[in-house]
Amino acid sequence: MTRRLAVLLMIALAPVVAVLVGAVALVPAKAQEAKLPIAVVDVQGVMRASKAAKVIQTKIDARRDTYQEEVTAEERRLRQAEQELVQQRAILSPEAYQQRVKDFQTEVAEVQRGVQSRKRTLDEAFAKAMNEVRRTLVGVVAEIAEHNGIKVVLFKSQIVIAEKTLDISEQVLARLDERLPSVDVALPSLK
Repeated sequence: MTRRLAVLLMIALAPVVAVLVGAVALVPAKAQEAKLPIAVVDVQGVMRASKAAKVIQTKIDARRDTYQEEVTAEERRLRQAEQELVQQRAILSPEAYQQRVKDFQTEVAEVQRGVQSRKRTLDEAFAKAMNEVRRTLVGVVAEIAEHNGIKVVLFKSQIVIAEKTLDISEQVLARLDERLPSVDVALPSLK
């Protein structure tokens, strides 16, 4: 638990440390010869490039494609039902026609709710799976930092300029892929 607290503290202090890293550039060369206990990680890049994230995206995309096919079929069916309703207007009484319109609108609303529910379910499944990748990534960063005597790890996105030797993203990606090559994505069964 203390390791996580340390990592969270590092993240919270990242902007302050970024200023300090910038100030190091002003220190004479002799003082810079000692290795700084600071590292930089491209978290977004590592997340995108990781094997687990690619597996997650593939599974989500496949399910989204299946859902899209079903939605397209439903849209076709609803358009046909709407055309039939328009054609029946002349032969139905006004009350019967209004009832059919109301029933049709209810059916359309149900389909829309179903589509939104599926989208929400996919988004939640994606977020849950990616959170597992993120948690593992934080653990990997903490391990590498501890092993290499790194005291501060900064997000690359928060750094204006950093020496390339401070970037441990490739190390993090390699260890993350080794530790978590894939993630189960909790997708609901198809109806």
